[in-house]
Amino acid sequence: MNDYKTMKRKIEKTAVFILLFCAAEVFAADVAMPRLAMPTARDSGMGGTHVAYTDNVFSLLVNPAAMMRVQQRSFFAVSPTLFSPQSTFGLINAIQGIVSKGDLGALGDAASILSKQKGKISMGFELKEFPLSIAWVADGFGFGLWNRVFVNPNIIGTNYNFDVYADVILPVGFAFKLLDINGHAVDAGLTVKPFARIRAHETGNLMALMDTDTNFVDSMSAPLIIGAGFALGLLYRWDIGLSAGLTFDDIVTRGGVAANLYGSDSNTYFVPFSMNLGLAYDFKLGQIWKSAPGFLAKTGLSFAADWRDLTNIFQQDNYSQRNAVLDLGLGTQLSLGGLFNLRLGLNEMLPAVGMGFDLGPFELDAAYYGKELGLEPGQLPIAALDLTFAIRPGAKKRNWPWARRALSDLIGGNNPANAESTSAP
Repeated sequence: MNDYKTMKRKIEKTAVFILLFCAAEVFAADVAMPRLAMPTARDSGMGGTHVAYTDNVFSLLVNPAAMMRVQQRSFFAVSPTLFSPQSTFGLINAIQGIVSKGDLGALGDAASILSKQKGKISMGFELKEFPLSIAWVADGFGFGLWNRVFVNPNIIGTNYNFDVYADVILPVGFAFKLLDINGHAVDAGLTVKPFARIRAHETGNLMALMDTDTNFVDSMSAPLIIGAGFALGLLYRWDIGLSAGLTFDDIVTRGGVAANLYGSDSNTYFVPFSMNLGLAYDFKLGQIWKSAPGFLAKTGLSFAADWRDLTNIFQQDNYSQRNAVLDLGLGTQLSLGGLFNLRLGLNEMLPAVGMGFDLGPFELDAAYYGKELGLEPGQLPIAALDLTFAIRPGAKKRNWPWARRALSDLIGGNNPANAESTSAP
């Protein structure tokens, strides 16, 4: 009899727990969050990332199919970004004058900055790849361990919004050949992206902050979100330098709150699915001048064009969606001997310029570009200054079993000897 009562109590407790868990799931919101990305000055100066032009370790996140022809490692990198440099430095000086010197005249300086920006100011910074900047990609397999900190307070009229997140991403990817014949190749790739993200987001009215009973952080929460996602990529290459890429990003990228570092948050989080299409052409003098000296042979021009988040085109009747024209990205790069690079681009309908030095394993890049934080062109544009210093040496060539022959050869039963001779990257 006692065993029966004990069992009954256990069943009742279990039922209550299940009911409470289900109730929490019902009342929890499913919240969209920013994408898991690792932008660099190299990309920013060329109009953003390009799914058909990404032959480096970041192919893990941009287009996993490109890993078939990547042989690179990453040991150390630091990539800081400053938003609205002129306005940010001006406001910092004004605030320091008010706080440290009691100079109320500095209020006029702050008001002048706000006036010039038509009452809209976006500030903040990013710090990427520090201290975590470990990556290794070689001929169809790769992994990375990166971190990113993003801080962005905005003032729009009398309202403000504050967005902060810190990411750690551990992508692992595979790539294989679908077709490789007569100078034409089609590769495919898959990346799995486990991640951890701490995020804080708050919006409100500046006038309310003047209320002595109002505390800015009272309503904030800082959950630790743990989750994973995956992406698929396709890349076509023609040996004249032409390439086309198609990626399916964040097919399923979801996370749950593992802990609350501040406040309380029981939401579930997801990154919206996106489909991205890109074209690129990479021309080098060595392609037409076979006997050119090394420096001249590596000198050339590269062009890339992308339409990101193609599905957004069909959701323009939803006022909460970004204008689809902001998803267009264009870029060009002039490379002198493969050592010095000049870049121009257009991203989110705003211009970008950049330059970089590739000194073997050492990379130094800088970019100054526009960034649109609003939903429409010109709604909340900001300028950003981006720098990247990295040590990324080459990786030893690998011959993975799944990457030795193209899938078309296996299905068609082609001669293995011929397959090996045509499948070299």
